Amino acid sequence: MIFVLQVTAQLLLLSVSTVLGFSKGPPLSTCESKFPHHKHAPAQQGLPPYNINVSALSYSLGDNLTVTISGSQPFTGFILNAQGTESSIPWPVGTFTQIPNYAAYFYCSGGNPKNTVGQNNPKPAKNLNSLQFTWMAPEKSAGNISFIATIVQNYSTFWEKVTSPVVHGPPVENVTRGTSTESFQIDKKGCGETKGCYSLPSNCAGSGDCTYLFTYNVSGRNVIIDMSAKERWVAVAFNENKLMDKMDSIMCTTMATNLAEFRHFYSIGHSVVRQDLTGNSDVTFDKIVYEDGGIKCRVTRKLTSNAVYFRDLTKKWYLLFSWGKTSLSGSAQYHRANQSVTADMVDLGVNAVLKDEKSQAEATITKDGCRKTKSCYSEPANCKSSKDCDYLVTMKPTGDQGESGEVEFELSAKKQWVAIGFNNEKNKMDGTDALICAEVNDKVTVEHYMADKGYGRPTKTTPTPTSIIATLAESKGGVVACRFKRKKKDDKMVDLTKTWHLVYASGPMSGDKIGIHSTTPKTSPLKVDVSAIGELVAAEESITLVQVHGCLMVIAWIGFASIGMFIARHMKVFFGQRVLLGTKMWFTLHRLLMVLTVVLTILGVILIFVHAGRWTKEAGAHPITGIFVLVLAVIQPIMAVFRPHPGEEKRYIFNWAHRGVGLSALILAVVTVFFGLRLPHSRLGDPALYPMVAYCVALILVVAYDIYDTLTTSRGGASFNVGPLGGKEDGNVELQPPGVPAGNEHKFLFAFTVLVSVGVVIALLVLIAIADRESHKHDHDS
Repeated sequence: MIFVLQVTAQLLLLSVSTVLGFSKGPPLSTCESKFPHHKHAPAQQGLPPYNINVSALSYSLGDNLTVTISGSQPFTGFILNAQGTESSIPWPVGTFTQIPNYAAYFYCSGGNPKNTVGQNNPKPAKNLNSLQFTWMAPEKSAGNISFIATIVQNYSTFWEKVTSPVVHGPPVENVTRGTSTESFQIDKKGCGETKGCYSLPSNCAGSGDCTYLFTYNVSGRNVIIDMSAKERWVAVAFNENKLMDKMDSIMCTTMATNLAEFRHFYSIGHSVVRQDLTGNSDVTFDKIVYEDGGIKCRVTRKLTSNAVYFRDLTKKWYLLFSWGKTSLSGSAQYHRANQSVTADMVDLGVNAVLKDEKSQAEATITKDGCRKTKSCYSEPANCKSSKDCDYLVTMKPTGDQGESGEVEFELSAKKQWVAIGFNNEKNKMDGTDALICAEVNDKVTVEHYMADKGYGRPTKTTPTPTSIIATLAESKGGVVACRFKRKKKDDKMVDLTKTWHLVYASGPMSGDKIGIHSTTPKTSPLKVDVSAIGELVAAEESITLVQVHGCLMVIAWIGFASIGMFIARHMKVFFGQRVLLGTKMWFTLHRLLMVLTVVLTILGVILIFVHAGRWTKEAGAHPITGIFVLVLAVIQPIMAVFRPHPGEEKRYIFNWAHRGVGLSALILAVVTVFFGLRLPHSRLGDPALYPMVAYCVALILVVAYDIYDTLTTSRGGASFNVGPLGGKEDGNVELQPPGVPAGNEHKFLFAFTVLVSVGVVIALLVLIAIADRESHKHDHDS
């Protein structure tokens, strides 16, 4: 059973995703909480091996203090600032004036520039046990203060709120951040004529009813920007692409007092760095107010500036719009869905009504001429063009009708990549030859790929075959579209003079790589001659047998096997000498459940082979571990047929083998279920993992109690009769100490095991049953 505990723990670790650390230093969003964004890693408890020492335990206004982080163990990351211990000021106080090479300044919201320090280099020198800083007290007293830090030893080991002794200061003064000008309104009058505008929704009238509103007007060498949002912060950013990385952002944000503040940020990846605007005359903030549940502001900014991180606004840029909630100090909280981006680059010198990419979709590719001049396939079937089709492919032969001719393809999808594939087998991904139209770093290209890694990322052909000639490659309004030709015969690609099963697929990008398709790709039911004009169709792959297979395996191993093994382990004494069907009741129930487990396993394997018709190596480890489970399951009854009778010399060998094979089969079955839940053809998402994680947690609790019970019983003098290795005792493995009645603990554990197993089985059966329906719903909603 200890094996179960170890493997289950591994499963729990594998079932949760990890995230990348911040190699450039702590993100700005940790300023107030000081809690690292290390997913699922809790802070260490108990006394930390680090101290924060201050050169003096009192300060006067403007004093310099030396602050030292030291410890008995090396550390790799930290974030440190000073905070008032008795005041309501939510932001860090004071300013760091000198820092070591390993550190960097951070401008946390609400306070002064350089009010926080953190790590800068992800690879510190060896044995880094101490860092020293110089801190200058604020001009207005924050009262008594403490230096507070989170110190990171490694990704999963860190201590939060490591605190220095209290440093006493003059009585706290009233410090007010932010401002509020007179009330004003922003409207859309003159949009497209005297000023440019963008709003959500597009038919709103002004700041009174717009969820988000942005207007601009160039006057001389300046641009006047008005912004509003029905939230506590509003922002616009300028960038050369549609991503957050390296954007120049203007933000208006609200403090806890409902006073507001202007801020400027530059982003590195998804982390934003606040810029110090002291002495910067290139941007002025004219009006700002938070009222009626919304923030409004007016900014005048020079079109050109020598300031660092200020874009040249005489050039065209994508505009990124965002809005959201704030913390007490006005720190912007993550905007999640509250964001959009212009479909095209914007010239601020042109007063236009801006459209975001979602509303800018165009009918670049149409179904005109389908079944007459070209073959077509679309999802949904009744859509008309790339503007309303989720997926669209057309194809027609051009040039020479013989082997030296070409085929022209048109592809579009409301995704970041769209593909047409060719395979010799139906409903098979491995071995698919694919032509993929994809948007990479704001550039759309057509490339050739080979799906040679099962469900893994396809391999790109480098260099791109020269016979592929693109005449259209664009991304507008969230729709990627391409028109291109390729020769029928090309040594680097499949021969299009032959017939093939067509594979229709689309999905998101993963960085600059092709991401996993959004839904299970569909294939043509029959092989298609791409040179012939006709109607293309897709065989909607039924997953009924896959669902039945999954249900049988879940019932067999999470249900029957788990309960059957528990009965043999803990319930012998509880059932006592009661007889059912000619044998002891516990044994009858155990045998029935385990026989059903074997029968359902065999049936499940048969059904999945009937569905696939072959060995599916693209399914990865799932079929491999599944076959091992089947073999172990079948071995059990075979061993039982040839087992020695109780009391015979070799009986103990069977007992240990029977128990070992059974536990191994259960462990491997749980692993196999996890593998199966992650397969694309299961059409199950992350919610299906939750019941299995709950099952594993419950199993850990049961095993932990079992170990505890065994140890305490052994100390109490009870013994287990395992049987001598060479003696002539009966050799039985007594799974419960003789003479010890089944107490309430075992009854409770049995009820707990049954409830958890049945509950998890029911949850998984429901999720499996609705998987196909939810997948269809996703197809129509995407």
